Amino acid sequence: MTDVAPIAVSQSRNVGYLPAVDHLRGMAALLMIVYHGVQQISDRVFPRADHPLDALVVEGHTAVAMFIVVSGFILTYGALGSEVAYGRFLRNRLLRVGPMYLLIVVIGFTTYPSSFSVDGLLQFLTLTATPPFDTPDLGAWGALLWTVSVELTLYLVFPFLLRFLTRYGPLHLVGLLAMTNILRLLSAGLNPDNVRDRGYWTVVGRVDQFVLGMLVAWVVRRGAVRLRGVASIVAVVGAAVVAVGTIYVFNRNGGWTATAAWKAPWPLIEGLAWAVFIGAYVIAVGETRGGPRWLVLPGVVSYSAYLLHYTYVVLLADHTPSIVDGRHLNGVLVTLLLVVPATFLTAALTYAVVERPFMQLRGRYLAGERVERPAPAGVPPAAR
Repeated sequence: MTDVAPIAVSQSRNVGYLPAVDHLRGMAALLMIVYHGVQQISDRVFPRADHPLDALVVEGHTAVAMFIVVSGFILTYGALGSEVAYGRFLRNRLLRVGPMYLLIVVIGFTTYPSSFSVDGLLQFLTLTATPPFDTPDLGAWGALLWTVSVELTLYLVFPFLLRFLTRYGPLHLVGLLAMTNILRLLSAGLNPDNVRDRGYWTVVGRVDQFVLGMLVAWVVRRGAVRLRGVASIVAVVGAAVVAVGTIYVFNRNGGWTATAAWKAPWPLIEGLAWAVFIGAYVIAVGETRGGPRWLVLPGVVSYSAYLLHYTYVVLLADHTPSIVDGRHLNGVLVTLLLVVPATFLTAALTYAVVERPFMQLRGRYLAGERVERPAPAGVPPAAR
């Protein structure tokens, strides 16, 4: 673990740098790119997976859950034990995600001007451009914007959730998880046809994953779990196997296309699998000092990569070069050899000229004395 971020990273004034978090963001971004690329370029849309690793690619939309758990984790890890100044916190969040979001919205509307309307623009500016509601069609530019709306909605409630966690303890958040699942089950009973979309596209489903990230941060910050040497490696591998196995079971039971009552608690199950993996990984990497600095770079530019990659996917799906015979293998190679590098190179540019300058305008939103708690072995003071 490095005491300071690599030079390309805009250091937060509120959260000490954790290389493990950028590793995880990079993993999630790569998974999402491979998922969309193989799916669209190979024309292999939600088949029955042949094995667990195949299921991870087929159901690679699970990367969204991973991103949201990481988001809940890092915000809580940095703020736990401190008071959050609500206005300054929201300002920081807007500086972090707003510029790239607005850039994509503007490019989307100028690419497809017939989709523009004042009401449509207001949807994007008021966080309501989220399926399953009707939203403006911005083609490949708008495919991933819904997740930003969900994230920003979660940011609106995070300071309150953090205060409740501090005041009432983790059982309060466990109770929140119980409540959201009961309400989703009731909603599924009233409108079973919408159970999948409600859990996937909306904050009603995604809040579970954010809260699970907060709970993992609480466990890690308190030093409740300590892993050393071989035990840390076993924990990470075991958690990864459980997460991949969970996605495989999901796929074998109908996967994304299924509309059944079990989809109501699915956000909780999926989030729990990733939360365990994320917790184990952060603790383990804390002991290995983070590894080579280049490992963090995909995570550093992951937000831009996430928003931009689908444009490359659609472009190459419409004009697929032939590298080898066989549509599926060719789709895999086109994704890995063309889509992935093109996405990350473009993302590095947009990070440098759009994201990072605005991120450097962020200020401190934590107030009061931090209540120090034990951190996992190997985590330096800068990340505590």
